[in-house]
Amino acid sequence: MDYEYKKREEKYLSLDAKVNISKVVIDDAMDDFIRPAVLWSAGKDSTVVLDLVKTVARDRKMAIPPAILIDHGQHYDETYKMVKDISKEWGFKVIYARNDNFLSKVDNNRVNVDDLNEDNHEELRKINFDFSKKYIDYGLETLEGNHLLKTAPFNDVIRRYRFDSLYTGVRWDENEARSNEVFISERTDPDHVRVQPVITFREKDIWKYMFDNKLPIHPLYYKGYRSIDGKYDSTKTSDSPAWEQDLENTAERAGRAQDKENMMDQLRKFGYM
Repeated sequence: MDYEYKKREEKYLSLDAKVNISKVVIDDAMDDFIRPAVLWSAGKDSTVVLDLVKTVARDRKMAIPPAILIDHGQHYDETYKMVKDISKEWGFKVIYARNDNFLSKVDNNRVNVDDLNEDNHEELRKINFDFSKKYIDYGLETLEGNHLLKTAPFNDVIRRYRFDSLYTGVRWDENEARSNEVFISERTDPDHVRVQPVITFREKDIWKYMFDNKLPIHPLYYKGYRSIDGKYDSTKTSDSPAWEQDLENTAERAGRAQDKENMMDQLRKFGYM
């Protein structure tokens, strides 16, 4: 992926200012929307958002909203352990968004399209899938794989639990397709808003917040991963811990499947983060 794009960023705000703005955004959203959830992957960005939401909720004497983990079946064991341990320690519910029909049909790392149910066929029609293709790879790097394993079950959870607001860890500097996002963004099908309190944070801000607040850190960051998702589409970018790498001049998501990164605009059109 070409890393040369014009980053949108707030150069002159201190981290303290960004944190205060984030809390105001969360507090306002909690005033306006009554069925919130936090999109959480156990990664650094969503863990910072989860901590900010927890802090504001407790200041308001509210319970911590539930978290949604998009469970595509390819998470590292360390991810599942963190999700279990932190949710128990902090005291909030985790909802696992899974496409069980797809996952039950995986054979030799692919799925026969004819074996999928009508709900999945309808999701494939939404993305103009070519049904002359008989198989779908079990992976996150294609439009159809990413949509069926992540976006479709995610949207299903929003509908089923009637969430009206979702707090996400989207940042302007992470990917060009996310650089036009705003703090609170309306979405349709299903109707809800995305609340994005850390969009002004840079990668180094995330790490400073993590260490300043002694937040739990996914073990793979210590091993050189800077961006973590599935076992088969994430690789480490260095032997140094993520926060010790060149955060300003190298691509944060270079260790992720680049086919997916290059079609991020298309993925987001159908509801991807």
